[in-house]
Amino acid sequence: MKRTANRSNANQSNFTMSTAPRKYTNGLLSLAAVLLCGMTASASNAKVAAEQGFTIAPNVETGIVLKTAPDAACDLHATGAGDTRSMRFYANADGYVKLNASAREGMESRVQLDCSAKGKSVSYPLHLVASSTPTSDMPAPLRKIPTVKGSKVRPGLSEAQAQSMTDEQLEQAGYPARPNVVESPAEYERWVSRVAKPMTILPAHMVSRSDITATPKSYTSSNWSGLEGHTTTKHYYSAVTGTWGVPPILGASSDGSTDYSAFWVGLDGDGLNDLVQAGTEQDAVEWLGFLFTGYYAWSELLPNQPTEQELFDVDAGDEMEVEVWIGTGSGSPNPNGGYASYRVTDVTQSESTVFYVPLSGTVFNGKEAEWIMERPSLGGSLPELAEYLVANMEYTTALKVSTNKWVASGTTSNRNISMYKGKDELSEALWLGKGSQLITFFWLNFE
Repeated sequence: MKRTANRSNANQSNFTMSTAPRKYTNGLLSLAAVLLCGMTASASNAKVAAEQGFTIAPNVETGIVLKTAPDAACDLHATGAGDTRSMRFYANADGYVKLNASAREGMESRVQLDCSAKGKSVSYPLHLVASSTPTSDMPAPLRKIPTVKGSKVRPGLSEAQAQSMTDEQLEQAGYPARPNVVESPAEYERWVSRVAKPMTILPAHMVSRSDITATPKSYTSSNWSGLEGHTTTKHYYSAVTGTWGVPPILGASSDGSTDYSAFWVGLDGDGLNDLVQAGTEQDAVEWLGFLFTGYYAWSELLPNQPTEQELFDVDAGDEMEVEVWIGTGSGSPNPNGGYASYRVTDVTQSESTVFYVPLSGTVFNGKEAEWIMERPSLGGSLPELAEYLVANMEYTTALKVSTNKWVASGTTSNRNISMYKGKDELSEALWLGKGSQLITFFWLNFE
């Protein structure tokens, strides 16, 4: 069954924001507000914070940052709507959780965020108004999540400084591996520009989600779209990379359910038990004229980790660089290593994290490298695909073990996967052919 975004008028209770003008400059605006105040006990033994009112700019996706408990699981739902549908968000290690909202001028809504951690629950009622003029009782909130405790700033390097450091010194200091200037001059120049900028290195921290799983490929192609380099040779690939702007979600399906999308690079998972992957999640729901969205970076090692591991918050439009490899817990990729290794960088926000997850008995095959837009599994079922419209993934390469050379996705890929539900095509990917490192993904339908 095909679904389309609800395009009703501003005076109706349900509509999506895809027809409204939007601004995306260097990521979206984010807001910060501390709501741990005026709490009272409820009959359910949960606490309820005093309602907070905020004015958000009309027609601009706006981040709202709340302070709750570290790693809290938070469910956003409409108040007085008479249904139990919700959208889940997770707080970071310092207890900050971020949601995004957008609406047309004059729209007003009341929602509530119910947060739980370590057996304690707190609810945060929110009163939101879309207006160009904040008031004293409905102010514009603050903007940014505070830097996570334990973060360190990696200084920028001149080219001479970068050249003077050994590969081991670069790795220990948290810099990405240096490409060979002779073999890959373009990649080398790009690397020089990256290491020249200071970068905040976030402490490795994963929050295990209870709801979303980026699963192996379905043979009916009901959950994956993208390119795959597929072989029958074990340890053919040991690493994969990709760079993309986090796709903004501009609308939502009309039934009030949450739409999901996962954009990632990975190794294995098509007919294989192991799947090593990392990327960004883009989700959305629409209630009573407000479009709520969530964006975050994540990783997952299957079958060890049954759900996505949320890493840190990102904004729509942020430039992401993601590298996934098998190694020994340090150093270069090694297909015989015992660790799934990850480097996830938000270039726009100058934040990065590097971490290693033990395979713990999982056998790494290394027969496949992928660049995928997925409709992730939600409790074992497939939700509607978030309306990402068009998304580009570039610098898409995989490391070929036999030659120790990085090869372009357009050269390695022999499977072009489109996502279907029955006869309805939901998402597809196009590329320019052999040698290309650019893949363009197209959203076609919710389900």
